Amino acid sequence: MNFVFPWFLLALLTLAIPIIIHLFYFRKFKKVYFSDIRFLKQVQEEKSTIEKLKKRLILAARLLALFFLVLAFVQPFIGSNNNKLNQGSSAICVYIDNSYSMGLKSGGEAALAIAKTKAKELANAFTTGDKFALLTNDLEGTHQRWMQKQDFLDAVDKVELSPNIKSVNEIAKKEATLFQSLGAKNKLGFFIADFQKNMLTKSEDTSFMQHFLLIKGNPEKNLFVDSCWFEQPVFAINATNRLIVRLKNAGTTQADKIRVSVKINDAVKAIDDITVPAESSLVDSFNFSITQAGWQRGEISFNDYPITFDDKFFFAFNVAMQEKVLSIEDAETPNNISSIFTNDAHFIFDRTNKGQIDYSSFKYYSLIILNQLQEISSGLAASLKEYMENGGNIYIIPANNANITSYNAFLANSNAGTYGEVLAKSGEVTAINMNEEVFKGVFNQLPKNVETPKISKLYPVLSGSNTNVREILSTNTGTPLVAKFDAGKGYVYLQAVPLSAAFSDLQSKAIFAPMVYNCAVYKKNNQPLYYTIGKDNLLELKNEEGITSVGNESLYKLSNGKNEFIPENRSVVNTVLLRVNTTLPSDGHYSISVNNKIAGVAAFNFDRTESTLKFADKDELKNMFNQKNQLVLDNARANLAAEVKQIKEGILLWKLCVILSLLFLLAEVLLIRFWK
Repeated sequence: MNFVFPWFLLALLTLAIPIIIHLFYFRKFKKVYFSDIRFLKQVQEEKSTIEKLKKRLILAARLLALFFLVLAFVQPFIGSNNNKLNQGSSAICVYIDNSYSMGLKSGGEAALAIAKTKAKELANAFTTGDKFALLTNDLEGTHQRWMQKQDFLDAVDKVELSPNIKSVNEIAKKEATLFQSLGAKNKLGFFIADFQKNMLTKSEDTSFMQHFLLIKGNPEKNLFVDSCWFEQPVFAINATNRLIVRLKNAGTTQADKIRVSVKINDAVKAIDDITVPAESSLVDSFNFSITQAGWQRGEISFNDYPITFDDKFFFAFNVAMQEKVLSIEDAETPNNISSIFTNDAHFIFDRTNKGQIDYSSFKYYSLIILNQLQEISSGLAASLKEYMENGGNIYIIPANNANITSYNAFLANSNAGTYGEVLAKSGEVTAINMNEEVFKGVFNQLPKNVETPKISKLYPVLSGSNTNVREILSTNTGTPLVAKFDAGKGYVYLQAVPLSAAFSDLQSKAIFAPMVYNCAVYKKNNQPLYYTIGKDNLLELKNEEGITSVGNESLYKLSNGKNEFIPENRSVVNTVLLRVNTTLPSDGHYSISVNNKIAGVAAFNFDRTESTLKFADKDELKNMFNQKNQLVLDNARANLAAEVKQIKEGILLWKLCVILSLLFLLAEVLLIRFWK
């Protein structure tokens, strides 16, 4: 226990006054006549004992009344274990969690509204001379400054829900930076949040006092789309494709018969009614077709009260009118591969002689096939390397009499394995890697007695210490028949045999055509179906036929019809990288334009980590924030100002002392008045 005015304890000497009065009080005797004095001695003894008890109780009441009256002037208090009673100004930095989960209701009122009320209450625990700062997940510049009390209260009123998410440690670092800019004696930081487990990170900063107040809504149910993808990566016009959607229910009650619809360009393409048990997920699929080429704007939507910010999930994809495949051949190369693509309206198949190559056109092709070239020239190798670095795929089929040295000079420079000299060795394919994309949709299930290619001789595919090799078709010869390597932003596929019966019967097998076909379909750098707002997103914009080749003076914009901004951009050969790491004002589809000409569409969704509704309780907060400068506040207190004052100043006892003094004075009066 501590005292505000300890010198006033000298007034306790006044306790001697009632003692002196008690000791030297001379009573006046009153004459009483008795008719019979036989029992006088007994009466005198009994009355003397009662009188002594009465006087001692009166003395005790007087002493205690005076004692507590003196203590009231001394103003005792019980100091807080975490704070010291510092005289001087205070700096108070308040963080209000305004993430979407704060829209949940607690007792009929949104958690954010309760948090704002609590922020005002704690501000009232301080004087107008103290400084205040406000932080939210938006980290607005107007908030990250010191302000007067009334300005702080006005700023709190303007806080609204936001898609942004920040961890405790991120906010603590911001608060520490603010405190460094102000030389206040008392540095007090407050975190008012629902403390979703995704934001719980330890704060190691000890430069200021940290207080944590839990405000949590009631998460009965919340259905949201976790992710979506297509069964086939490439859309063909009028062909049916399947959209796979994973939905999650983060609440504690089952979501019954929720109608989910899929829209493409605002037209409903598929509808399904689903039921998702509490705290579980469901994978659903929707079949639809596209009737026109170009960028498609997709939307998955449903109605799910009370949390509605994640009731829509946006995605975007491009349906190309046609994709292009180029086969580079020698003059004597037979026309033995064109049938894979020429019968498909989705592809344009071009052939060119190695002496008539237009290197500048490489960027327009999805796949380049080096079709049994005798050698790879240095000029072709340089252009192919640039093509791969920009995301192009290359499929290499060696010639019967290939100059392996020229092949390996190109491959070694691309970090894509090499060929060995021709090896006469019989064998067959023993394993088909069904996990590879090139076999998606080829087999629903691999037949037990599938007829695999036979080999008579081959150019061994050597990977050496290259760790990015994936065998597509494995053999019992010790080397794969087809292998896949990462090269730049694309893939290189090495086939170990020419398309000649003297080497193998690969070309005649049913597995060959779809494998080569999918090498043109699956690309490493396909634009994602969607991006997440608030993360560091990198959008790749390629130069395509019909789109103006762009340079440093080109103007790039992202727009959703209401808001427009210019992203950071960087040109890399034939690709422009757009960095979107700022917070977009809303989710949805954003058009990408170059010099006011539409070049693409990107879909952005709010971060779904806010949808999980997993919150920490008070005990978990106490276990995590257990440092000397950290304190978890009581969220059950009706008035936060009283608790903050108690933390700041300690438990004040002078009012209790006054009450006790009055009670003992009352006891003295009652003893004198009614004890006869």
